[in-house]
Amino acid sequence: MLEALLRALHPLVPFVTEEIWHHVAPKLGIEGVSISLQAYPEPAAYPFDDAAACADIDWLQAVVSSLRRLRSEMNVAPSKSIALLLDGGTATDRQRVARHADSIGFLARTASQQWLAAGGEPPAASAAVVGELTLLVPLAGLVDLDAERTRLAKEIKRVEGEIGKCRGKLGNDSFVANAPPAVVEQERQRLADFTTELNGLRQQSERLAG
Repeated sequence: MLEALLRALHPLVPFVTEEIWHHVAPKLGIEGVSISLQAYPEPAAYPFDDAAACADIDWLQAVVSSLRRLRSEMNVAPSKSIALLLDGGTATDRQRVARHADSIGFLARTASQQWLAAGGEPPAASAAVVGELTLLVPLAGLVDLDAERTRLAKEIKRVEGEIGKCRGKLGNDSFVANAPPAVVEQERQRLADFTTELNGLRQQSERLAG
């Protein structure tokens, strides 16, 4: 793998990879006068099929995208750090937060990441839902409450529309009977995910209304 990585990086850092390659190649029984004469590595030669790792990256992407969307909707400058509160979630969510805390901090510009105490009352915050995990960005110093109530109302309406589409498809006997089972199952999962998201958004809206 190291030798293949050197070949992949050679066009970008030719001198360093050439030097390292001459130390690595003989130990692997590879002959040649220069790394530049070796074949460029092909993806097919290094298959990757780690479902858990892929799920982790999908989760991280969803978290970062949600936080960036909140920042954009609140007009928070990219250079300004935000506090992040995490609520609910599964044991897997907690493990992922611990593993990817640095990445979340860097990619979403979070100054702090804390879990809300069980049963604790969160402060007025902008919220996004990823599965069973709720991401809370406290509004103090960031945005006015009226603007956040308006944003939440629009988001709730959007998610309700998505739920309506899912239910429309799943309520169509022709769709359920003729679509591939994987497509039908995917639509059921979308419905479950949107329903969970809607519940989280409604709870946050109720908090702000109070």
